[in-house]
Amino acid sequence: MRALKRSFHLLGSAALVAAAFVAIGYLSAGEGAQAGPTRIWKDANPADRPAVAFQFNDVMSKLVEGTLPAVVSIATSSDVSLRRFGPQGDRMEDFFDFFFGPQSPYGEHFRQQGVGSGFIINAEGHVLTNNHVVERADEIAVQMGDGEEYPAKVIGRDPATDVALLKIEAGKPLPFLRLGDSDELKIGQMVVAMGNPLGLSHTVTMGIVSQKGRKDINPSGRKIIANFIQTDASINPGNSGGPLLNIYGEVVGINTAIAQGQGIGFAIPVNMAKTLLPQLLLGKVERSWIGIRIQDVTKELADSLNLPSPHGALIAAVVDGSPADKAGLKPEDVILEFDGKEIKSGNDLTWLASTAGIDKAVVLTVWRDGARKTFPLVLGRMPGETVAAQGEMQGGKAVIGITLVDPDKDMLKQLGITDGKGALVGDLDPNLPAARAGLKPGDVIRKINSALVRDADHAAKLLGGFKKGQTVRLFVNREQMALFIAFRV
Repeated sequence: MRALKRSFHLLGSAALVAAAFVAIGYLSAGEGAQAGPTRIWKDANPADRPAVAFQFNDVMSKLVEGTLPAVVSIATSSDVSLRRFGPQGDRMEDFFDFFFGPQSPYGEHFRQQGVGSGFIINAEGHVLTNNHVVERADEIAVQMGDGEEYPAKVIGRDPATDVALLKIEAGKPLPFLRLGDSDELKIGQMVVAMGNPLGLSHTVTMGIVSQKGRKDINPSGRKIIANFIQTDASINPGNSGGPLLNIYGEVVGINTAIAQGQGIGFAIPVNMAKTLLPQLLLGKVERSWIGIRIQDVTKELADSLNLPSPHGALIAAVVDGSPADKAGLKPEDVILEFDGKEIKSGNDLTWLASTAGIDKAVVLTVWRDGARKTFPLVLGRMPGETVAAQGEMQGGKAVIGITLVDPDKDMLKQLGITDGKGALVGDLDPNLPAARAGLKPGDVIRKINSALVRDADHAAKLLGGFKKGQTVRLFVNREQMALFIAFRV
């Protein structure tokens, strides 16, 4: 009897619990009568979903399905010299040998691996990515989303904008992305970032355009020409070179940098890449040049120049013999328009002037003495700004991490070098002392220690004569400056 009463008591308790569940909506009366495990949840009803939300999800999933196959992983490898430099010179090698013996890392060469992202822009297999992803690589492999892998060749690259063009040979038409118009982007519009962050292949993140026209962003620690798109779509290491898409699946940017913080990423506007693509396809980028040093106009400067508002590019100096000098431009002039295009800041002028074209005739609208004036001029070639495809510099001589080429005579004249002598730095190994000491591509080496440099061959011979531990002193011309750079081999 006690057992029977206990059973009824338990049944009554269960009924009360079930009634409670029904009362609070976890179970319907009908579900409570069904056999099987007790369910404390209610399944969603697709019919209750808002149509707009369903349409949005459908659009986004179709966007990803239609674009992700054209996004690629890029793996690179390059030779790196691991050296130790110190005030004691060659004795550092003895120090490492003492502790490590035959396995000493001093002077060791090893293969450095790198990863990045990119995207295919036509069925023939041309791939856009960042320059910093591939610039030091001697082997590049591109992997598709389906796992197929192809060797890639650098067709052209441009360190100044951090853009590179690769080519793969697949033997079949490839999926590709269409390039949109980054100028149409508005702050607050939705964007999608794709790539391979942290080695996680073909990752998709979503956010909005947080801001446009960001400057002073330095991918891989170097300053480049760009008016960056800022986004909160997650961009992490490995995303570099991947596409930033609008909601139509069109590329509007090339992911390139992350800020020192959470949820902030930057992309190069795709219109900048489109401007450069014809030159990249030919293997090099040559920039046009006005021949001035400029700065942005602050409110105080605008007031002092009687300029109605702080905009334009203020000329701080004019290079002797440059197109600007020949046209009559002067320091304290403010350039307001370049060939009909408004100049809001110095960065606008730098981009327009450098990409307009060598020998192109343009008209500048300038603020001088409280009035607008126009100055026609013919753009020249920017000194030291010819960058060839990786490993394809004509006559390039590589020694102690410096690739040397013979400079153009006109370029030397623009730098104020009248004797026609010197060696142009075309490229640098960032892991070796010359780059660490501050030597840059575009520098013209005039002297090595006390020897006047005749040409690239002469410079390569002089530099090749230094032994490990010896100090090299270079006298170089950079734009209109002259400076000394010293480092230990």
